[in-house]
Amino acid sequence: MASFNVYIAFGVLVIMTSGAVMARDVDPIKANNCETKMTTHCVIEVFASIFKTEIVSNNCCHELTRLGLLCHNALVKKTLQNPLFKNNDTSVILSRAAQVWNKCTLIGEDVSPTPSP
Repeated sequence: MASFNVYIAFGVLVIMTSGAVMARDVDPIKANNCETKMTTHCVIEVFASIFKTEIVSNNCCHELTRLGLLCHNALVKKTLQNPLFKNNDTSVILSRAAQVWNKCTLIGEDVSPTPSP
C-alpha cells in the first residue's frame, strides 16, 4: 500500500512540475494580445518616454492605461532583452517605465466621465 502512495505522490509531482514548465513558457505578450492594443504612434511615444526621457501625450497615456500594467511591464522587459538595449541600466529603465505608468494612471483619474443626458 505504501508503494501505491509513493506512485500517487510521484504522479502528482510530475503533473505539478510539467504545469509549472508550461506556465513559464507562456508569452504574456501573446497571451494578452498586447501588441495590437496601441497605435504605432503611441507605442513610439511611450518607448521614447521610457528609453529617451521624452514626454507622453494624454492621448497616449489613455492608450497605455487601456493596454494594462501587465502588458506594459511585459513589453518593457521584452525590449530590455533585445541586444540593442544591453547597455541600458535595467533598474533605470524599469524605474522610468513605472514613472510613465504612474503619470498615465493619474491622467486617467483626472478625466471625469461625460454626464449622461
